[in-house]
Amino acid sequence: MAPNILILSACSGEKAFDEVVTCADIDGSSKEELVNGHPDKSLPARSLYTGDEHGHVTEAVDRFEAIADVDWRIISAGFGLVRPDTELPAYECTFRNTDSVRRRVERMGYDSDALIQREQVQRVARELGIPDGIEAALDGGIDVAFVVLGEDYLNAAGSSLSSIPEDCTAFAFAAEGNRDLIGDCQWVPSTETERDALSTTWTQVKGYQLKNVADNVVSADDLLNLENAASVRENSLCI
Repeated sequence: MAPNILILSACSGEKAFDEVVTCADIDGSSKEELVNGHPDKSLPARSLYTGDEHGHVTEAVDRFEAIADVDWRIISAGFGLVRPDTELPAYECTFRNTDSVRRRVERMGYDSDALIQREQVQRVARELGIPDGIEAALDGGIDVAFVVLGEDYLNAAGSSLSSIPEDCTAFAFAAEGNRDLIGDCQWVPSTETERDALSTTWTQVKGYQLKNVADNVVSADDLLNLENAASVRENSLCI
C-alpha cells in the first residue's frame, strides 16, 4: 500500500489574472457566488497561484504522486484551507497587510485594538476554519507531512501543528526565527545557509527544498525512512 503524504503550503500573491475580488468581497459573499460572478477570472487553486514557491511545491507534488498518495492543502489568506482543485476567483487578500487583517477582524465582530498582529491573523484563520481543517487532514491516516509555510501562515495554522498524530512524522521547512511556530513538527532549516547553498531567493527556498526532497526520494521505502530532519535537510540540498 502506498504511503500517505500531507503537504501544507501557502497561496501566492502572484496569480494568473489581475484581482477581481477583494477581502471585503470574500467576507461578504460565498466562494461559489464569487466564482460564478467571475467565471473568466477563476481557476483551480493549483493553476491560479503562479508564485515561484508554489511552482516548486507543485513540482514536488507531481513527483511524490509517483510513489505515494498525496493530500495537498493550500492555506489561502482569502478562502481558508483549500485543495488544489478548488475553484477560486482571482483575489487580493493577504495576512501580511496589517490594515487589511485589522479590517477583517473588525468585520468578523472582534475588537482589533485588543489583539496584537499575530492574534489578529490567528482570529481570522480560525474564522476561516484553517486550524480545524489542518487537524482533520492530519487525522486522515497520514504517514508523512511536509509543512512549507512562512511566518504569517504558520501563525494561521495555530495550534494545529501541535496536534500531530503519533503515527505521523511531520517536517516543517522554516526560518530559525519561526521554530516556535512549528508545533510538534521536526524543524528542517530554511535559513541563509540553505538559501545560499541553493543559490535561490527567500521567496523560493522552502519550496525549492521540498522539490529537491521529492527529486531524491524515489521510492516509498525512501519516503518512510525519512525519520529525522537531518535526512530531510540532506535530501533538500541535493540538486
